[in-house]
Parts: sequence; C-alpha cells; structure tokens
Amino acid sequence: MKYYVDFNERGSITGFYVDEIHGENIPEEAIPITVEQWQTYSGAASLYKLDEETIRLKTEQELADEAAALPPAPKSPEQQRIEQLEADNVSLMTAMADIYEQLITLQSGGAS
Repeated sequence: MKYYVDFNERGSITGFYVDEIHGENIPEEAIPITVEQWQTYSGAASLYKLDEETIRLKTEQELADEAAALPPAPKSPEQQRIEQLEADNVSLMTAMADIYEQLITLQSGGAS
C-alpha cells in the first residue's frame, strides 16, 4: 500500500489517501508518504504544513494566527439561555428601580 497526503495553497493538510482505497481518485499533487508519516500527520493534521518541499510542524505563531482567523464558535443553547436570562434580569431591575423611585416620591409627598 502507498500512502499520500494533500495540502491546500496555504500548506495545510487537506486529506490523506491510500492507493488501494482511493485508486485513480488521488489528486495529482498529493505527496507520497510512509506509513509512519501517515500515522504521525493524521494524528494531528492541523499541526503540520508543507513548506516548499518539506512537511514540518507549524510554528506557535502560525498556529496562533490560524486560531485568531477562525470565526467565533456558535453559542450553545445554554449560553443563549443565560444571555436571555441576564437581559430579563436587567429589565426587571430597571422596572424595580422605577417603582422604588415612585415610592420614594410618594413617601416624600411629591408627585411623579
């Protein structure tokens, strides 16, 4: 069996191929690799990149830049519910503050 790895234009791994499985569907630009390399790269594909002719670990800065470029993760239903409850609490506290001010005004004999 022959193993292959493919990369995008930024050098990040986009896929792995095995000749006995993928046959003619292996991209022409895919690079042959050993079984040991396949085991290493497939276990943490996001950590490796093609740098000209060399497959290497990405630097800490490259990983940080990639992470910073990712869109924010969608909020979970729990996060959405917490935000709604917090907004509801603010509304209730504002309403209570208004009522409190009216009570103070009534107690002091003033009109609102």
